[in-house]
Amino acid sequence: MTVHDLWRGLSKAEIAERRKSGRDRYQRRWREGKGREARQRKQSYPEHQKVQADLDDANQRANPRARHIRRSSVTVGTLLDRHRAAKADRAPKTVSTDLHHSQAVREAFGDRHVSTLDATEIEQWSQRTEIARSSRKKQLELLRAAVKRAVRDQLVEVDPTDGLVVSLGHGEVPHWSSEELMAVINAASTDMDKTLLLVLGLMGLRSGEVRSLLIRDLAGEHLTVKNSGSGSDTTKTRASRRVLPVPITVMPALQGQIRDRRKSESVFASPRDPHIPRSEKYVSSALRRAVGRANQNRRDQIRRLNVHGLRHTFAAISLSEAGADTLSVSRAMGHAKPSVTLGKYGHLAPAGLAPLMAKIDELVAPQRSGN
Repeated sequence: MTVHDLWRGLSKAEIAERRKSGRDRYQRRWREGKGREARQRKQSYPEHQKVQADLDDANQRANPRARHIRRSSVTVGTLLDRHRAAKADRAPKTVSTDLHHSQAVREAFGDRHVSTLDATEIEQWSQRTEIARSSRKKQLELLRAAVKRAVRDQLVEVDPTDGLVVSLGHGEVPHWSSEELMAVINAASTDMDKTLLLVLGLMGLRSGEVRSLLIRDLAGEHLTVKNSGSGSDTTKTRASRRVLPVPITVMPALQGQIRDRRKSESVFASPRDPHIPRSEKYVSSALRRAVGRANQNRRDQIRRLNVHGLRHTFAAISLSEAGADTLSVSRAMGHAKPSVTLGKYGHLAPAGLAPLMAKIDELVAPQRSGN
């Protein structure tokens, strides 16, 4: 009874072809009975089930070292599959992103047994310069999550990723000041364009979230965000599903878009069908037109941003001009956790303790004067 690698001796191109077509890689062979006359049986396994093949082989032979075999033969690809399967209920866009980044991890370490990896090797891989920092960070986090799950499940004894990080630094995120934002919004050529830019810039919604808004999502003075506009009926993450108070500046424009229309219709509807939202291209064009009009008679030209730059602008204005706390901004933007907001926009918040102490003085001053 043995486990054979059916791809052994093949070229890289042949292995890639078999991997792409999803062909089985490992085959377990044994005989039912003793002697050469005994019937031979075979069982094949996909590439990511090497561990299961070894376990089945060891268990069938009642091998007391089955647990050791399980640990020594587990591959990174197996751990990635287990981790992604456990997280399969997340938003489709998140699942798709994880699949993309897990493929990069798989290309580097997929066939490797975890026991053969070391921290230095992984650290060198995480520092490759041809990949954006954000992608390297996500790939390392994905590898770490898969390994930590395996450590918890006692498939792996040591986590070789422990202590490794990819710092994003505090590079500038492109954004406008509140004055520049309002200059662009006021230059919008139509009421719909103006409302789109108001919601994007003053409420921090993603482009897809804005475009997927329905009339029923505005109830009283609150707007419910529950769709990412990515072809699903949910948001990017669970935290992205949120209820936001509508700023007084934005409310009249939103009400003007809604009027007496049906609740099932799109707020920013296509002229062809009120139930179909405007395209992503339309939003980009609306922003481009507004910036061009705002710069016509302006000495200090407003730099051009893409639509996501309006989301950066909301965060920048909230933290650097309005003095908002990171937790509130994180909730408004629908980030999965406050650390995401802190890592990306924390440097925009007022530095030092002086603003905090000033607010405390402002809070207690009336009470002291009354004594």
